[in-house]
Amino acid sequence: MNHTESAGEVWSKPKKTALLLVNHHAGTGTAKEKVFLLIAELAKLGYEVITYPIIPSAGITSEQVIKEYLTDKLGLVACIGGDGTLNHVVNALILSDNAEPSKIPIVYLPSGTTNDYARTLGLNGDVEKLIDSIRKGMVYRLDVGDFAGQKFNYVAAFGAFTNVSYETPQDQKNFLGYFAYVLNAIAAAPSSLQTRYHLRVEHDDETEEGNFIFGAVSNATSVAGFKTQALSEASLSDGLFEVMLIKAPDDLMDVGEIIRSAMDGNFDNPYIRMFQAKEVSFHSEEDISWTLDGEFGGSLSDVNVKVLSKAVKIYTEA
Repeated sequence: MNHTESAGEVWSKPKKTALLLVNHHAGTGTAKEKVFLLIAELAKLGYEVITYPIIPSAGITSEQVIKEYLTDKLGLVACIGGDGTLNHVVNALILSDNAEPSKIPIVYLPSGTTNDYARTLGLNGDVEKLIDSIRKGMVYRLDVGDFAGQKFNYVAAFGAFTNVSYETPQDQKNFLGYFAYVLNAIAAAPSSLQTRYHLRVEHDDETEEGNFIFGAVSNATSVAGFKTQALSEASLSDGLFEVMLIKAPDDLMDVGEIIRSAMDGNFDNPYIRMFQAKEVSFHSEEDISWTLDGEFGGSLSDVNVKVLSKAVKIYTEA
């Protein structure tokens, strides 16, 4: 008789649980290739791995699953998907934990479209390296943004073409990438940038008022797909966010030049404002639509954005 299994080490029922959430719609479908490997490696580390696909139409969301399994036995939460998937996990952990910073560490395997935040964290989706970091305890605390009660990991943005992140069909996002699509759309279609947002922006006892076409509060080494020296030196756990505001030009034909200046890291352009802040407030006479980590964050006329210092724990690749 042939046996497909042979005895090795003595196995005993795990005393700790790992929750694995998989968004198979994210990115190019690479999630499918990583699921079994991650389950196997976590099991070898002594975790009972509970796996759920993220199916919002069936009520299976990161928030709901984490709420149900958040017990003392839960050792970590792993997620496979894009930066938006991680956003939901962070929101669920912080809001469910009722104690900041969150105690449950996160394992993030990026399989999204552009994975801006994953790149900022130095994550390439290498399961073996992540498992090695879990084994070595290489977990770091990172800042999180609070946007009117909602949490975001790397960017809260409004203005020109930011809505494409949640209105673009998934197959187009997979092909174009969120931030690249935003910038290309802005640069290629200045005539469509007629929407101006009159805002009063308050931060660090300063107030500035004007008309803007774009604004972003970020915790990343790149904003809108481009890197600059100012951003590359940004820390993800220093209690500060980088704020970028692009003022509305008098001539719409100048928009392309403004965007090119930003992409080149040239903040001498008079229409581009860049600064750091722990907290910043935006006030307008009309509701403005925001995107949080590439997903719709709501339409508000007044919003306060602040840093939650070292609010989450996340494993990096060894």
